[in-house]
Amino acid sequence: MALAHKGLSFEPQPWRITEKHRIAASGGITAPVLVDGRRWLRDSWKIALYLEETYPAHPLMAGPAALSRCRFLNSWADGTLHPALFRAVIAEQFPLTAEIDKAYYLERTLMKFGQSVEQIGADPDPAAALVSNALVPVEDALSLAPYLGGDAPDYGDYILFGTFQWARVVSRRHFWPQGSALERWFDALLDAFDGMGRAQPPRAHWDLPPLTCLAR
Repeated sequence: MALAHKGLSFEPQPWRITEKHRIAASGGITAPVLVDGRRWLRDSWKIALYLEETYPAHPLMAGPAALSRCRFLNSWADGTLHPALFRAVIAEQFPLTAEIDKAYYLERTLMKFGQSVEQIGADPDPAAALVSNALVPVEDALSLAPYLGGDAPDYGDYILFGTFQWARVVSRRHFWPQGSALERWFDALLDAFDGMGRAQPPRAHWDLPPLTCLAR
């Protein structure tokens, strides 16, 4: 979304979590990674800052106030939304994981959360409620303006959109009421940039195992 906002052409490269060798030049083992000529960058926030500095047209964070707001949203999404969302959708996400990645995913989940995928996925409702409650102030903000960036989206919108695009792709759950400001906002961003967000089909369109089918 940030690259499209900047009007930059790019070639997306799918990546499996066990393919560490493919991103070794970034200096780390996590995605996303941006390759710009000979420059490798890792981490969404660092990539966004790099894009702002290197390609100043069509700002993602116009001014110090927007930068501060987006930094807060990035930290809040990483520290509050993502852990709760993971717990809410893991029972649906895990069956989608490539077979080659499943053993790594199981081990990483146990190390990070102190629980197995099966234990976390057994009771997703409390985590889903945490996500919905955390979004109450976002709903309030979006009832007053079309986007978190005001009249047009900025990087703060893309941070939150990316979080729930993940949920849309791996889960059938809904985290906001039909007809809400959040629903209107999310649909608008799915349609942005010639419908780039809708190119990936939602979980509900796939013929997949039952939601609670967790394979070892």
